[in-house]
Amino acid sequence: MHDVSPLKFRKVHIRTLGVVTCTLFVAMAIHAAPLQPSIPTIQFTFSATAFGTVLERWQPAGIERFRWHFAIDFPFLMAYGLYGYLLAMRIPGALKVRYSSKHALSCTAVVAALLDATENAMHLSFISTAARWPDWLYAVAGVVSTLKWLLIGLFGVGYVYSRLRTAG
Repeated sequence: MHDVSPLKFRKVHIRTLGVVTCTLFVAMAIHAAPLQPSIPTIQFTFSATAFGTVLERWQPAGIERFRWHFAIDFPFLMAYGLYGYLLAMRIPGALKVRYSSKHALSCTAVVAALLDATENAMHLSFISTAARWPDWLYAVAGVVSTLKWLLIGLFGVGYVYSRLRTAG
């Protein structure tokens, strides 16, 4: 029987979650690759008109592809939120990186994932009903997406900074 310490067991699970996260991202990128303009274009629309312009360019087949990408995107956001949280909490060098800093960094990944889920729900609503939504809701979706991307960037910079700080 193998003796696996809890630390090694957790490292294996975190690595596995990292592989799952990357696999979901690649699958989503491949699935969405035919969409022109790309999905980030629609994420940074702030009005019904801008959102509708992207949908017009996609045509019905592209809109359907966009709808189905959420089947990958929802598991992906859950994976990257959890992975980011666990990764940040495992930054070595407890004396150099305070717990509160680790916790704040880990929360950026979780909040980004929650914002991503909110944005996805809004976009699904926008494409799933014939009703025209108020223009301010499109602006809210654009702001939510922008905040999500800012937090993802902040997480990346913060994680690299923390790792460099603990290496020295």
